[in-house]
Amino acid sequence: MLKVENLTKTFDKNVAVNNISFNASKGKIFGLLGRNGAGKSTIFRCILNIIKQDSGKVLYNDKIIDEKILDKIGYLPEEGSLISSYTVLEQCIYYGMLKNMDEESIKKRLFELTSKFDIIEYMNMKQKDLSKGNRQKIQFIVSILHDPELLILDEPFSGLDPISVEQLKQVLLELKESGKIIVFSSHRMDHVEELCDEIAILEKGKMIEKGSLKDIKKKYNNQTLNQIFISVVGDIEKSIQS
Repeated sequence: MLKVENLTKTFDKNVAVNNISFNASKGKIFGLLGRNGAGKSTIFRCILNIIKQDSGKVLYNDKIIDEKILDKIGYLPEEGSLISSYTVLEQCIYYGMLKNMDEESIKKRLFELTSKFDIIEYMNMKQKDLSKGNRQKIQFIVSILHDPELLILDEPFSGLDPISVEQLKQVLLELKESGKIIVFSSHRMDHVEELCDEIAILEKGKMIEKGSLKDIKKKYNNQTLNQIFISVVGDIEKSIQS
């Protein structure tokens, strides 16, 4: 289980994350929902030790996350981290070896995953020559290449066409069924509503609502997640409506 307890992070005098707590369990998908700037990416970076929180703690199976535990985590950052001059194969070999995989295992896993997304033919193309959507697919593949126990995805559907979105949803559901812990952020209500078992709604670094999707919808008279977001946060941005 992933436990985030009383997490607070400030930048200068700006409170980016304000006393946030939640748990994410095996075989469940937890969604962080909020506008840009709500604190979603900051929470992820604190979980992964990319930045250090001011207070609070993050535990994985009741242990502080260290380098050994980080090897069990897959991460898809919102801004992307692919090396543009590398081919898809080179990129995956590089990242796979960072996670202590051997080249044969990397290639076998890569063939399996590129087949799921219908992009086997791009194996020897450089990242800079791929479309935004295909780069996003590769970024996701990199994040799960080493079969992580915990998967953290920051806006995973960004840049994907409808067919690719459905492919990614299917893979996420397969990972859920295999017992993975999945946490993802989004401003897309439909994706969160379809996939998540539990959610937290964030606004300006604060947690406005948290719980099982079923209980939250019951609390708000079975309104859509879009309607619930509007009711607890206020006027909704165009990017959230899209």
